[in-house]
Amino acid sequence: MILDSHFHILSMARRGAATLPEDLVGIDVATDAGDTEERLSLLPLSQTIFFSVGSGPWVLNNNEYISPENEREKLLKDISLFGCDAIGECGFDNHWGYGTKDMQRELFMMQVELASDLDRPIIIHTRDADREISEAMMSSSFRCSGVMHCFSSDITLMKKALDKGLFISFAGNVTYKANTSIQEAARTVPQDRILYETDAPYLAPVPFRGKPSDPLHTEYTLDFIAALRNEDREMLKEKVKENLFSLLHRDKTVRKLSPSG
Repeated sequence: MILDSHFHILSMARRGAATLPEDLVGIDVATDAGDTEERLSLLPLSQTIFFSVGSGPWVLNNNEYISPENEREKLLKDISLFGCDAIGECGFDNHWGYGTKDMQRELFMMQVELASDLDRPIIIHTRDADREISEAMMSSSFRCSGVMHCFSSDITLMKKALDKGLFISFAGNVTYKANTSIQEAARTVPQDRILYETDAPYLAPVPFRGKPSDPLHTEYTLDFIAALRNEDREMLKEKVKENLFSLLHRDKTVRKLSPSG
């Protein structure tokens, strides 16, 4: 069994590497509204592969105004056709400076509301934006469950996310020597809130750093986190599987990938 709570099949395919392990349990994550049909055409029929719809802050590139209402309609159209298991990824990114902070917040909070309305978890992207995501989480409008994907902040932000009932997911960058604050978060996060991922094709763990990532690489991330926490790797893997299904509001692997959702 291979676990990967966050990968991008479309980006993998564009890099010529869209093969998934037969025993994969994971979530193929959207980046743009309207990409669902193309992504589903690349995913195998499986009871253990789930998928999201979402609109990330990068759609605001070049400071062009994107109407949150129009993005919501695009997402709802895909959901009506294909269903979905989660909303996102979406959030804040100050590293690349997509759009304005207000535009990023409007786009994110629209998807928070959508996730709440549909009772779906939200997949949160945040990069160099601890203050923005903290303020959003503290908003009375933030009522959905979800996950902080590719967690790259410190324990202070992690505790705020945990207080909101969110899961914390670690990608291959937790294995990078300099990322001591991420490692401390991975060491101390409660066992019932931890997930791991590749963010494939990005952020491959050591010893594959700098190469395209693949869901199989989560085994290296698992080894690293288990050693960091001084826990048995197979026990930790089983707990992460339970956490993944808990995130998705599912006790068992009870669905198949299909246009009906």
